Amino acid sequence: MALIGILRNKMGKIVVGAIMVTMVAFIGTDLIGNSSLIGGGDNPDIAEIAGAGISNTQFQNKVDELSYNFALNTGRNPLQQETDQIRNQAWNALILEKAYGEQFEELGIVVTNDELVDMVQGSNISPQIIQFFADPQTGQFSKENVTAFLGSLQQAPPQQRNSWISFEQSLVPSRKLEKYANLFTKTNYVTKYEAKDEYINQNSTASIDYMYVPFLSVSDSSVSVTDKELQAYLDAHKSEFQREETRNLSYVIFDIKPSSADSAIVMDEVADLKMSLASATNDSSFVVINSDDPYPFITYTSDNLPDSLLGKEVGYVSSPTIVNGSYEFYKLSRRDQITADSVLFRVAKMKKEFFVSDETINESYREADLFAASAGNLEEFKRLADEQGLTVREANRIGKNAQRVGPMVEARSLVLWLYNDASTGAVSDVKEIGDRYIVATMTAAQKKGVANLDEVRNQVERKVKNEKKAQSILSKLSGVDAADVESLAIAYGEGAKTGSADFQMFSSSINGVGYAPEAIGLSFALDEEEMTQAFTIQDGVIAVKLTAKDIPADLDDYSQFALQVSRQRLGQNAMIADFPLSYFRLFVPRKIDQAVKEFAEIEDMRYKFF
Repeated sequence: MALIGILRNKMGKIVVGAIMVTMVAFIGTDLIGNSSLIGGGDNPDIAEIAGAGISNTQFQNKVDELSYNFALNTGRNPLQQETDQIRNQAWNALILEKAYGEQFEELGIVVTNDELVDMVQGSNISPQIIQFFADPQTGQFSKENVTAFLGSLQQAPPQQRNSWISFEQSLVPSRKLEKYANLFTKTNYVTKYEAKDEYINQNSTASIDYMYVPFLSVSDSSVSVTDKELQAYLDAHKSEFQREETRNLSYVIFDIKPSSADSAIVMDEVADLKMSLASATNDSSFVVINSDDPYPFITYTSDNLPDSLLGKEVGYVSSPTIVNGSYEFYKLSRRDQITADSVLFRVAKMKKEFFVSDETINESYREADLFAASAGNLEEFKRLADEQGLTVREANRIGKNAQRVGPMVEARSLVLWLYNDASTGAVSDVKEIGDRYIVATMTAAQKKGVANLDEVRNQVERKVKNEKKAQSILSKLSGVDAADVESLAIAYGEGAKTGSADFQMFSSSINGVGYAPEAIGLSFALDEEEMTQAFTIQDGVIAVKLTAKDIPADLDDYSQFALQVSRQRLGQNAMIADFPLSYFRLFVPRKIDQAVKEFAEIEDMRYKFF
């Protein structure tokens, strides 16, 4: 019965409210789906998923449920970073409900009561049941443990019985997802010819000689480009330069750090603490009360005793030193001779962090606020920063759901300003991020879609210049009649190089050349000793001569390669929901997940609120 007790305690802690609220979207409740029940009034949408608007209240309700789940399982409220993770979990839960739920409904995917019983105590036990009811000593699962637990529920309080029902129902979504994925994975058919192509692709080899003229061998100064040409290239290759919506900004930092007066106060306090520690009769109690170190009374051996205490007598107090922004010093409280060769030292550690007064904090804020008020636009921002000796830092391509800005981790307030209030050239109010005040100015905006030319100028300019270099190289080689690559290289002159390479059909690069899938494909189309004309590849112009190739003989069975093709089609598994506190992590093949989300036409507007 000890196992039953463990399970009862475990389920009482985790199942009550935790698993039910995590997967509530899938078990028929409409508490958060009906905003009129929980809010009303002005309740703007935070997203649209599969044509359904998601109100801010709906989203926040889900966040609150998962936060309750967190607190229930950890005994504390989530920290800021954990709250950010919970918001992402809530977002994934809503995608599951709206995007995947619509698919389940249209396809008639259900989990019957008989099937649910089978998942709990039948022949097809759910992985979650196996996880919960594995013997804690051996890790082995036994169906008898489930039966015994279910029998004990008859005497359990009503809350625990209801919680078990909720837990059973929370098993449904993973089974629905499994069925949905199986509709694709189990019906994914690969023909014999597709499997044969994969076999040939993996086992065919070729050897070539090549002549290669890299674009880098042609001076950039020999070609010129105009903005008109760059824009024309960008317009003709829009698919290559698609971008998500982003913002760029510049910012300056006003550190909140101790003033000389603050430091003097801390130094006086440290001097008093050193004297008091030296005369203390109970060192452990003294440091527990007065030290900023969470582990102030420590046992050392002779090998790791702090240098300041080496060779000192019991009762000695070391001089304070500054370590990572805090004063630290030690008192050797006790010396115990355990064996002839073993000594243990009990040491009291005092740590006092630097103090920043309200006056200093207010002064730093006033400086930042005056800067923000004086800098009306980007030009004034840069001028004032230069006059005041402030370093202007850059942060580019900031997404609307970003938590970080440059090295600043918890900078969400700055991102919210950037997307909700800012415009190009606007200067922010003062933002407090960590132990510093930040003033920023928005320098550029990239809408979702084709990139602005200025955002990708270097890439586009390189592409256009390479096109012109290719034309120049090919023009120089035009009309050259050469029987081998060496003669072709001699005809071209300086900048051309020759070499030999071996590769397989599935390769994408050639040794000595780099990325060149076109050259590899063309090589296998040649007859032995046949040579191509010069043609353009990614980083230069190449001509190849096939010296040998080996195409493998046919097989009687291509099933191994059919399985590989099938896996490639579906892609690796993607985690579409991550609820670790409830022991649920749901997976489907990545390409299925991508298709479902694309079909749902998700519009994410969380950046307006969080």
